[in-house]
Amino acid sequence: MLVEEIMNRKVITITPEDTVHTASGKIKEHRIRHLPVVDGEHLVGIISDRDLKGATPSVLLECKDIERLKNIKVKEIMTEQVLTAHPLDGVDEAARLMYEHRIGCLPVVRGNKLIAIITETDILRTLVEWVGTLETGTTLEIEVPNRPGALAEVTLAIKSRNINLVSVLMRNGFEPNTKLITAKLQTMQVAKIIEEIEQLGFRVLHPHRSSLV
Repeated sequence: MLVEEIMNRKVITITPEDTVHTASGKIKEHRIRHLPVVDGEHLVGIISDRDLKGATPSVLLECKDIERLKNIKVKEIMTEQVLTAHPLDGVDEAARLMYEHRIGCLPVVRGNKLIAIITETDILRTLVEWVGTLETGTTLEIEVPNRPGALAEVTLAIKSRNINLVSVLMRNGFEPNTKLITAKLQTMQVAKIIEEIEQLGFRVLHPHRSSLV
């Protein structure tokens, strides 16, 4: 999945010459946490609600006058080195950047032109769709050896029971040289398929077959 498939093209922005007071008003009005800072159509920085909360007390302490806050420019507190995404980047790469750098959004640019934004909410919504959380059914967690064909064997076993596979994800297992398959099945009757998967030599961690009796 690409960033362009989930990004928000309606971006609320601010300019470097706008005041912190104006930025704070926009963040409150639109109930957002980040404002890309633009010069025309070009991205030149970003300001967050955290920046505003961090700047406001120090400004008031120094100035002793709330009116002075209206004269502080966005360019004085904005972050100029901004991590960005391209619309053709993978969503997984965007998620990795946000996770590793502990940031809540990525402006999406083509060249240096701002065209959209992707936020942690967009990533979370996509994850919910990927794992089939909103679909009715049962989620199996299966431990398999880290070898070619293990996933195919599991999916063929599911197919043999004429069960619809809503989603499937694979990640590193808890034990060395293992993988964990998380499969969402469009059925509540999973005892037989669990038995069949275990007969293949794999281990179903959840749900345990004894809990279904």
